[in-house]
Amino acid sequence: MASPDFADRHRVGETAFTRERKLPLPQLVKFLLNLRKGANQDELDRFFEVVCDEPLAESVSKSALTQARAKLRAEAFAELGRIVVDEAMGALPLRRWHGFRLLAVDGSVFLLPKAPAIVAAFEQTGEVTPQGRFSRLYDVLDGLIVAADIEPQRVGERVLAGEYLPATLADDLLLYDRGYPAFWLCAAHAVEQRHFCARLPRTFCADVTACVAGQARSAVITLTPGEEARRQCQAFGLPSEALRLRLIRVRLKGGEEEFLITSLLDEETFPAPLFKRLYHLRWGIEEGYKREKCFAEIENFSGRTVHALQQDVLAKVLTLNLTALLVWLAQWMTKRLYQARRHRYQVNFANALSKMKDNVVRLLALDPPPRLLERLLGAMAAEVEAIRPDRSFPRDIKSSKPKRFQPNYKRCR
Repeated sequence: MASPDFADRHRVGETAFTRERKLPLPQLVKFLLNLRKGANQDELDRFFEVVCDEPLAESVSKSALTQARAKLRAEAFAELGRIVVDEAMGALPLRRWHGFRLLAVDGSVFLLPKAPAIVAAFEQTGEVTPQGRFSRLYDVLDGLIVAADIEPQRVGERVLAGEYLPATLADDLLLYDRGYPAFWLCAAHAVEQRHFCARLPRTFCADVTACVAGQARSAVITLTPGEEARRQCQAFGLPSEALRLRLIRVRLKGGEEEFLITSLLDEETFPAPLFKRLYHLRWGIEEGYKREKCFAEIENFSGRTVHALQQDVLAKVLTLNLTALLVWLAQWMTKRLYQARRHRYQVNFANALSKMKDNVVRLLALDPPPRLLERLLGAMAAEVEAIRPDRSFPRDIKSSKPKRFQPNYKRCR
């Protein structure tokens, strides 16, 4: 996520966090995980009230926070996130699609604070608000963020998708929207022996154009690279041999057609009708962005340095993953509680996330309150919404100003 020179400049020294301080490393990590949205001083006051279990507990200053966080590398949260996901995969029977873990890749744009260091790092010029590219590798069935990056916009989404591949597993199936397919990315999947399914634009290549003109629901094609594709493969150190892939025609409810390309060639094991539902599952990553931007306010940053930005993003990603795992457990309780009802019910994620505020601090304490986890899961399982299959609504895309978080006007309690 961070460039090597940046990481070297912010490497934690051997003496960091060795002195007795009011904000030692464990407290600092818990503070940053506590879904901070308000003014830093108010959040610090509230945090220490929770830690000390008394109102108006003695707090620390914003300056102390700034000094302490400068010694903590943002990559620590990414590493903790990897441990959480790996442990969850080993301990819980997470959901699968025909034996595959479904991972979607997608990107979005973040509005960033307009500070000189941030403008320089994200290579923005002029009077516009700085923006960064946020990219994620997302488990769409379990709501877990497997990897996340925030980079300058010059770094392409396809490049970031390719960088995720070495971190994936043999039983992963990757889902992509129509902006991602490229011959070199398909070749990268072949090298890593990873399966994928992606939506294609109708003009992607001659074989797709021929499929659009025909009526076949599924066809295995040989995808041959052109001159530009060969140059891209050479630049990324990838082979440029032709690839055998499969085209799928998907008919939507309104009569429109979409075309998918996949490395799953076996029509007996993976018949064409499966792919309409499979690609629809990619929508989970779009819902994930709603959780991050609207519920967690991931663009609501607590500092005006690149280091603070990275810490805030990765800390909230980690708390979102912890919440997703608790929601997974609460969902099992919900299934038993409402099994006699007409509809199936799911835990309301927004409500579950609101319950994590302060409670994530208590759960991570050396001596958490008795039965807190049980009570928290029970509260999550009690706030549910009915699942009504096959419901759809037209997307109401409104023209509105993007939500901004001014440093001088942070909320108070």
